[in-house]
Amino acid sequence: MRCSARSWGAVYSRADRLLHHLALDYRPVLEASFDFERARHGRAARVQPIDRPVFVSGLARAGTSILTRMLHGAGGFVAPSYRDMPFPLAPNGWRALTMRMRRHVDAQERGHGDGLTHDLDSPEAIEEVFWRCTEGARYRTPQGLAPMDIGDETVAAFRDYVALVLMAGGGGRYLSKNNNNVLRLEALVAAFPDAVLLHPFRDPVQQALSLRHQHLRACALAAEDPFRARFMTWLGHHEFGADRRPFVLPGAPAADAAGEQLDYWLGSWIAVYRWLLDAPGAVRPRQIFVDYDRLCRADPRLVARIADAAGIAGSVAVAALQPPAAHPEAEADAGLIAEARAVHARLVGCVPR
Repeated sequence: MRCSARSWGAVYSRADRLLHHLALDYRPVLEASFDFERARHGRAARVQPIDRPVFVSGLARAGTSILTRMLHGAGGFVAPSYRDMPFPLAPNGWRALTMRMRRHVDAQERGHGDGLTHDLDSPEAIEEVFWRCTEGARYRTPQGLAPMDIGDETVAAFRDYVALVLMAGGGGRYLSKNNNNVLRLEALVAAFPDAVLLHPFRDPVQQALSLRHQHLRACALAAEDPFRARFMTWLGHHEFGADRRPFVLPGAPAADAAGEQLDYWLGSWIAVYRWLLDAPGAVRPRQIFVDYDRLCRADPRLVARIADAAGIAGSVAVAALQPPAAHPEAEADAGLIAEARAVHARLVGCVPR
């Protein structure tokens, strides 16, 4: 759990760390847990209704967490959570095993230091463990995380995984927050033709500054406790920090580029959002671009648009939305800034007024 430095040791004891290491760091254990879950619950999972799953993805620091919380709070959604750890691929089996020792952890501020708290039942970005287990050898390269074609067998397995998560949560609609899904949008639509793909974005310079700030913070925290870095790697979180791995997209910066430089993060921003804007034809009808800066102004038309796209019948609470803290401007290549502004204008043009 991405907690503050003070609370990390209290949440993860030495025994917890060892169990997480065994359960998440060894692919045979991950595969065995998923195989057991499918063998025990797969038949029921395959008749579990999966209606209009919602996938929130973009580049980190775009408001993906708050947008996911906002949707989850509207009710009717089931999302992966830390309650499933350290066996996230066996949510039903693990919950049955631990039912009598249901653990409680007070809500803690996450390691980003941005005031956002979470507990064991908050919707979290854990889904990537599935992709790391099934396809990690193919998309996790020395250069970074690369887009790839997903075969029918893995698509079917992912449908099973989503159904198993829904069963463990008592049914409902699946909600995912996973920025790495930008690499596999076609596979998501192949698995779920009625999927809703939400892509939040922010002012590119401010988002890049936030990414750089979080990268430096995450590196410092990992130096204090190396378990943090290993834990993020096990979950497939490589957005920033000690195990930073960029998306291998056209025009993206190289993995060895200096993460301390704003140009690196601006280049990443341009590559990711241009990639999303130029998605294949089958993906485009499922995409909804969300101007997070505008959303934080509680624009009723944008809120209504998101609710309608996500199939939310009731009201969506926006009281918790606050504009992100502004970071002081820093030196950056003028050409990159101009390019990012042009991509940002295209994104804004995709959002209904």
